[in-house]
Amino acid sequence: MKIDSFIHILVLVIAVCAFSMPFVNVTGQQNTELHEIVTAAEKDAKATINQVQWWFFGFALFGVPASGITTLPSPAKLVGKSPEYIEVYTKAYQKRAVNLKRSAAIPGCLTMVFSVGIIAIFLSELD
Repeated sequence: MKIDSFIHILVLVIAVCAFSMPFVNVTGQQNTELHEIVTAAEKDAKATINQVQWWFFGFALFGVPASGITTLPSPAKLVGKSPEYIEVYTKAYQKRAVNLKRSAAIPGCLTMVFSVGIIAIFLSELD
């Protein structure tokens, strides 16, 4: 009796493992495809965003708030793609574009603030 129930449990475990393997492979494949889409979007955002320009926008003190405005990817990159691809690509592109713009605008803004502070200290010492 004990051997018989052990065999049933063993067969059940083997069956569960055998039928769950295709789902694990599909999930891994989907993760690889998503990673490729996100990587392509981030690469395109880096190529599109001019960080020197955003540093000057930050220096002019309006770049930091403006950096939060979302940027849409080029429609030419999305022609013929599935709606799921477009959604993932657009979200990844926008997130990376905002990060790139902010990472350039904040140092520009800080440079302007510190420059004004140093000039103010210098001018106050002249009196």
